[in-house]
Amino acid sequence: MGRPREFDEDEVLMRAMVAFWQRGYEGCSVRDLLDATGLPRQSLYNTFGDKRGLFLRVLSRYRERVEEDLACLKAPEAGLGELRRYMLDALGVQAELGGGACLLVVTAFGPASADADVQAAIEAGASSVRRAFARLLKRLRDDQVLPYDLDPKAGADYLYAVLNGLSALQRTGAGARRVRTALEAALRSI
Repeated sequence: MGRPREFDEDEVLMRAMVAFWQRGYEGCSVRDLLDATGLPRQSLYNTFGDKRGLFLRVLSRYRERVEEDLACLKAPEAGLGELRRYMLDALGVQAELGGGACLLVVTAFGPASADADVQAAIEAGASSVRRAFARLLKRLRDDQVLPYDLDPKAGADYLYAVLNGLSALQRTGAGARRVRTALEAALRSI
């Protein structure tokens, strides 16, 4: 019988997530991860296999967090206010944790995306967000809150692009007011 783990795996994954988010997969050495998580080297390898294994677990946990955050859009009474709040909250987390953009998007632009498992995680996570946007837009269209000719999937793709564009706007020095103004313009254009 092995020794019980002496660490909180969720806490370790969160700390590793922040490290990967801030430095990128390639920019994070094993030493960086050990420092960020506080794990001894052997515990990291015993629990996650290697750096790649830890990264895949981080991406999985990130997707779980995204799904939890999307719950507000799935509520029957959800509307454009909840969509606005979701997007602003996502931008807030990105700024707070120093990633500057969605972890999936940051990873998609790096060499790690050449790994088939990493690419699958990126696509699955991004698809979850777009599906939640599309379901909300469809319901709002069907409830006659949005125009009858709105294509929910196209609208969802647009909003996903807007969200990530707002990340870039935020990261390149636009203040909170300009980011909010751009978001309001995007929501009016749906």
